[in-house]
Amino acid sequence: MEKEVFNEEVNENIADVLDLQNDFDDYVDEDELLALEQEQQMIDMMEEQALLEQSEEQAVIDAYIEQQLIEQSLLDQTDEETQLEYEDQQQFEEFAMTPPIVKQQEQSIDEEEPDAEEEFDDPNMVAHRQIKLLMRQHKTFDIYVTKEGVSISCFGITRLKYKLNDNGWQWILNYLETGCYEDYGVNPLIVSDIDCESRIKELIEQGSNIARVPSETYMEICAFFRYGKLYFSIRRNNDFMNYLIEKGL
Repeated sequence: MEKEVFNEEVNENIADVLDLQNDFDDYVDEDELLALEQEQQMIDMMEEQALLEQSEEQAVIDAYIEQQLIEQSLLDQTDEETQLEYEDQQQFEEFAMTPPIVKQQEQSIDEEEPDAEEEFDDPNMVAHRQIKLLMRQHKTFDIYVTKEGVSISCFGITRLKYKLNDNGWQWILNYLETGCYEDYGVNPLIVSDIDCESRIKELIEQGSNIARVPSETYMEICAFFRYGKLYFSIRRNNDFMNYLIEKGL
């Protein structure tokens, strides 16, 4: 009987030991599992950080490449503008330095054919072409207006004489205001006198920036624009003086 009791106690002790071992194993497994999970989370975070850094580096590289492309485009554009200005300057020098070539007209028995070279060699036509070349270079003009026409000065050019009509006046004025040099409808061979007082009044009514320098004999009027200035010298008269006073000039 005592032997059986002893065996039962031994068996119970063994069972308790096994339970303790199992509990210990479970505890160890949980700790290992938790450690593995934490390690995996750390790996995931490191990978995510690495991907983020790689993405940021790629964004910086892309921005740098885009900046380089923009700078190259600006350089190309500058080179094109420089080349255009050089070509315009070469053409201008050819116009300015080459003397007019008069082509001898050939006459038939029945009629005389018109010579296109005569129009090309007309001084006002040559002046018109020179002015347009200067406009294409975005030169700033100082234009002195008289009844007979205008004389244009800018960097490298002094007192270039040019006669015009209403269309020519609007062409000059449009360039001064906007920088546009297109001359559609302007015929340099058709010219007329300039009514300076009327032109000044038009500018005043349009709200142009006008200044007046009083003098004893003449009234010096200057109109300011983005691409140059217009200068008028008007002989003093009461009617025009009263008009300027009414306009606050």
